[in-house]
Amino acid sequence: MTEGFFKFRSRFNFSPHPYEIGNPIFSNRKLEDNFFALKLYSLPGGKYKAFYDFHLDHYLLRNPDGREAFFRKVNRSIQRRIIFYSGKNPFKSEYEIHSTNLDKLEAFQEFLNSIDEWNVNTSTEKMLSQKDAEIALLKINLADLQDRFDKVLEYEASEKIVINSGSIAAFMDLMRQLRKQVLPNGKRLVVTQGHSPWYKMVAKNFVHGDKPISLATAQNYFSPENSSKHIFISDEDKAFDIVSHVPDK
Repeated sequence: MTEGFFKFRSRFNFSPHPYEIGNPIFSNRKLEDNFFALKLYSLPGGKYKAFYDFHLDHYLLRNPDGREAFFRKVNRSIQRRIIFYSGKNPFKSEYEIHSTNLDKLEAFQEFLNSIDEWNVNTSTEKMLSQKDAEIALLKINLADLQDRFDKVLEYEASEKIVINSGSIAAFMDLMRQLRKQVLPNGKRLVVTQGHSPWYKMVAKNFVHGDKPISLATAQNYFSPENSSKHIFISDEDKAFDIVSHVPDK
């Protein structure tokens, strides 16, 4: 017999899993949609996901790529029943039961809508509206990024400053000295919280001869002396001393 979408309880199993469907003696499996709905009517809203996932996992064991097919099967079955109960005469004696079932079905349909990753229940008009909103948001983000980019370009130089080939150590020594300079009032001439403004400035705006200065190389010149990556500058490579100016009295 061809397997259906949902997991039925075994015959004469009087202690089935709470989400299994069917009767203990005989179940017409061609009516699996009916048994699925009957089980749904008995469940609280908080169990809908677990109930759905239980039968989905059972179906995926035999149909590994059947996630969408399972969703469409359940969704179609629920929608048919919503239409059926919505058309019932409200003045009939059984309307109270019909109304209760309809409430369950509509609540379960809301759950299905929340997991509808294939937009099965999304109208073309609504999908287009969502896409328009997404496009509008992307245009706003693009305009913001373009504005930021334009502002960055204002500070971009047309060329880099060339450090004479073989003199990068002398240049870096000057940068280190500059960071330590103190004004007559006792305050530092320049202040930063970390090293990154210095080495990023050098890597971005300077070249050593005809070669770029890598960010890692620049960073190592400004790393702490106790760092294993710190580049020490020998006395013979130090070409300049920055001397504080003492004004004439």
